[in-house]
Amino acid sequence: MNLDFKKAVDQAIAAHKDKRVLSFSYEGQDYFIKRKISNHRNAFAKQSVEGAFWCEVYKIMTVNQYFPLAPEIALLQDDYFVMKAVGKTMQGVAKEAPWQDCRDRAYKLAGISLAKLHEVGLHHGRPALRDIAYNKETDTITFLDWENEKRFIEADPRVLDLILFVHSCLREHWPDNHLLDEALKGYTVSFTGREMVRGAKALIKSHPKAFSLCKKLRVFGWRDVTSLDDTRKYLEEIPLA
Repeated sequence: MNLDFKKAVDQAIAAHKDKRVLSFSYEGQDYFIKRKISNHRNAFAKQSVEGAFWCEVYKIMTVNQYFPLAPEIALLQDDYFVMKAVGKTMQGVAKEAPWQDCRDRAYKLAGISLAKLHEVGLHHGRPALRDIAYNKETDTITFLDWENEKRFIEADPRVLDLILFVHSCLREHWPDNHLLDEALKGYTVSFTGREMVRGAKALIKSHPKAFSLCKKLRVFGWRDVTSLDDTRKYLEEIPLA
């Protein structure tokens, strides 16, 4: 262990005692520290603090045994871990001008990378755009925030990954679905990706009352509800051979 590095991390934590996630730099490299403390979100939708922390560590280490689609853990302690910074979130790629020339590539690669994860039987848990980063210099995708494991419906978690990814894109209310289309082009190159699309279609078909209710509730303009109905329509319309 680099004791100077650990000392710098501990000093950063001491300076921001109430922060769960914080950034800092060490010898020209940017890092993020994630601590084992509550984020004060709805506990109904989350695991315990202890469970979420070690779940994320385990999933990151498991994924990185196959391919580098999770952050590199530079330091692991009982109450925090430190990750190397990895790039711009997909939300930023879609919105910010410096990323305009590589948006299509980034979203297609995000789809390819999600399919790669699913091909080996792994899943993320909530691949929202804020939890996926693109590094323009290395042309790589990294999935962030691996702590989500609670599910409220019995289904293949990879199918739920796909639905949540599409929902996250449609929740942005872009003027068109071009970037989402690029991501799904990348995702469905894989046989497993196409099978997950079939699984998503089947899941929607098996819960007609829930999705019909979302359609009826569109009138209220609730963002997550309207985006879920849009997700249903988008997935139903994907052509598969």
